[in-house]
Amino acid sequence: MTFSNVCSCWKLLYQWTTSWASKNSESDGSHHPDGDEMVYVSGPCGGAGGSERDMVVDPGTRILKVMLRHGLAVDAIRIMYHRDGCNGWTGWWGGSGGQLSEIILDVDDDEYLTWISGRYDFFGGEMVIRSLTFGSNKKTYGPYGVEDGFAFDLDAGGQRIVGFFARSAQFLNAIGVYTA
Repeated sequence: MTFSNVCSCWKLLYQWTTSWASKNSESDGSHHPDGDEMVYVSGPCGGAGGSERDMVVDPGTRILKVMLRHGLAVDAIRIMYHRDGCNGWTGWWGGSGGQLSEIILDVDDDEYLTWISGRYDFFGGEMVIRSLTFGSNKKTYGPYGVEDGFAFDLDAGGQRIVGFFARSAQFLNAIGVYTA
């Protein structure tokens, strides 16, 4: 894949994200809450395959735990979060293969995610996330999967990551973040 193809892929993914975020913010208001705080969208990075996955977030959403299945690629991801006084889980976004790993953020020490990075490439005939690394304001977790392919970084820019959205099927195809 040439550099121009990668840029075209990023442009397509950016257009998909922008139209998706705009569509969803108009429909349920979750991305433009009342008041001064807003939730920002970064990504997605990766391939265009799979089905859309999403968390409903607001600026007060807090990530508590990230579970991953990984091997030669990132098979799946699942997020535990706290919002509106309750803890909740996303479903598994992706397949059931791979080794299980868990990231537990130390919320008592005010730990929160500030960035993710990874790589995506063709695997099993489709463009998928090959590896993910998570960074908090306290430490780095990972990498999970195989560091092979095109690199990406999603940084909260001095804010917190408050949620994720993705595309997945048998593997995690693409991932993006919400920040506030």
